[in-house]
Amino acid sequence: MSQETHTIYFIRHGLTYQNLRREYQGSVLDYDILPESRLLIEQRQKRGAAPFIRTLWVSPLIRARQTAELYFPGMDKEIVPDLMEREYGDWNGRPHDDLWPSVPFYVEMMRSLGRRTPPGGEPFDLFFARMKRVMDAIEELAGKSPGRFPLALVFHGGPILYLTDHLLEEDNPLHRYYTKGAGGLRLEISTEPLRVTEA
Repeated sequence: MSQETHTIYFIRHGLTYQNLRREYQGSVLDYDILPESRLLIEQRQKRGAAPFIRTLWVSPLIRARQTAELYFPGMDKEIVPDLMEREYGDWNGRPHDDLWPSVPFYVEMMRSLGRRTPPGGEPFDLFFARMKRVMDAIEELAGKSPGRFPLALVFHGGPILYLTDHLLEEDNPLHRYYTKGAGGLRLEISTEPLRVTEA
């Protein structure tokens, strides 16, 4: 007998001006999405490209809330603080090209796959704990309320990168997935333990 699976969508917020400049925004800097990104999402929604979902979890940051409202207009959403982007402290507002390769600790952090703490930023163990709570919440929803799937999470590139690193095998093309602005991916999951059965 095959185990029941559930559909989840990881959706990244629409692009901000800071994204175009490859600037770190973290969870303190909170910017609107670009008009061009808003238009793109509206066009996708109008032509039926937004997925059918029953439950919507959203980061409290403006760029994620705006994206969720555009993709799923009028739908009730649950604001989930654990879905916020990782806080980058002193690196907020600085572009990647400003830090690489001139800042040795930044190079070290990139090579460690984020397992270092940015100066003044969120320690990796706290970020890891948040992502663990997100995975636990998905598993709990699947166990208690399977009828609430498909589930969409509208949040940020950093958490999506981490979750796909944790949930997918290294040989999967979506492992450590770098999501385009307003883009995302669909995953089929099973539980006990939480794992991806199809991506």
